Amino acid sequence: MRPSLSSRLKVLSDSPMKIIASLLGPAGANVIRLHAGEPSLPPPLELVDQVVDDLRRPESYAYTPVTGLPELREALAEDLRADGIDATPDEVAITSSGTTSIFGVLSAILDPGDEVILTDPTFMMYRPVIEYLGARARWVRSPPEEGFQPDVEAIKEAIGERTKAIVVVDPDNPTGRLMRPEASRALAEVAQDKGVYLLVDEAYRRIVYEGSYQSPQRYAPDNVVGLGSFSKDPGVPGLRVGYVYGPKELVEAYAELNGHMVFGASNASQLFVLRYLRWRGREAFIRSVVEEYRRRRDAAVSAARRHLPSAKFMVPQGSMYLYLDLSPLVSDSERFAAELASRHGVTVMPGTAFGPSGRTFVRVTFVSQQPDRLEEGVRRIGAALS
Repeated sequence: MRPSLSSRLKVLSDSPMKIIASLLGPAGANVIRLHAGEPSLPPPLELVDQVVDDLRRPESYAYTPVTGLPELREALAEDLRADGIDATPDEVAITSSGTTSIFGVLSAILDPGDEVILTDPTFMMYRPVIEYLGARARWVRSPPEEGFQPDVEAIKEAIGERTKAIVVVDPDNPTGRLMRPEASRALAEVAQDKGVYLLVDEAYRRIVYEGSYQSPQRYAPDNVVGLGSFSKDPGVPGLRVGYVYGPKELVEAYAELNGHMVFGASNASQLFVLRYLRWRGREAFIRSVVEEYRRRRDAAVSAARRHLPSAKFMVPQGSMYLYLDLSPLVSDSERFAAELASRHGVTVMPGTAFGPSGRTFVRVTFVSQQPDRLEEGVRRIGAALS
């Protein structure tokens, strides 16, 4: 008799990844893909050439420490300190992707029956992992009329005896909201007062169009854990490198888990990131990326105002997305996204991937296409609605 698979896998098979797979029909020039949060600009080619030279050295193929190359941890700690985040190399670990960071940190802090507070909406990977680990996601609505800012008082009231963590994404995926400094500080103080972790997903901390990202770590260093990725601003999602920073004991616990999951992130990928962090041209490169993505954001916003006059949305201050409320014309965003893909050749993410309130919402990625393709994609969404 064949052994059965774990019943916990059903949680993952019913996750938003299944929604994504259902949208990925046959590729073609006429299909406009607006669903994936994937950068479309190339990485700095001079760094690529340098890494090619690195690959000629035998030591580039060796195992790396489970917490990452020491010189990369030092460079990352320096970069975080430049952004006002007080982290030493011992409080930093390099991971094999931002999603690995999520799985590892939640595994380190959760026991079955624990709770994690998620803002509604939020990045789609958190709920499935929480439930896979036998814990429970507790949703707290971030009001659209307040620009999707976290409702600090409601979060505070939702904290119970089994609450282990609060999760926020900043800048946000899917809404593009940048957290106000007073909200960031208030959440850190709530986490400290209640003795829970505040997990801050800062994958887009360098993709900001108006304002600037400010980590809450300065207000509660023993309670705030940062989760990051190098997929976004350098434009290398396929290299799979991320990071975790936080209290030393949590980073060490993550390293123990990482040793059993993947051992260490790719040596060659870490060498690329090391060169990127120490590259003199990095800030100018990031400015050019942000300027191009701002141009595409503005094109998507203009197209939405033209072709989706009844849609409600916030102009994103950061990240890569428009989060469109299509009510009252849409009441089942998964069905609408499926029909949009099959009949109109446009893929978007349904809002239900991001939380219970997403039945009337869809997420549109604006960094993956040129403005003319964004215009056509949004026009097709309007045609589907009409």
